Amino acid sequence: ALWYYESISAASGHMLHAAQEGDWDELVEQEKACARLIDALRASGSERHLSGESLKRKGVILRKVLAEDAEIRRLLQPRLNRLEQLLHSSATARRLGDTYR
Repeated sequence: ALWYYESISAASGHMLHAAQEGDWDELVEQEKACARLIDALRASGSERHLSGESLKRKGVILRKVLAEDAEIRRLLQPRLNRLEQLLHSSATARRLGDTYR
């Protein structure tokens, strides 16, 4: 069961590295890999069988993944802001074009 968590952590690390490098295509691919691992973990039901040291390790891994997720979001925010501005500008231009047709 810990294998899934370790694999998810590795994919999360790859996602962070891709975000740090601005490699958005790789970020998306790693996010897909991470999602597949999470789905497999859920389907396996093995997450319910952890105890003792495995539970502690799971907690460490999940805190790492959450910290990486927060950093990825921080790195993505400027890009998302630019996209929002582009969409807003495009919508404004379209409305102006519709007004003057």
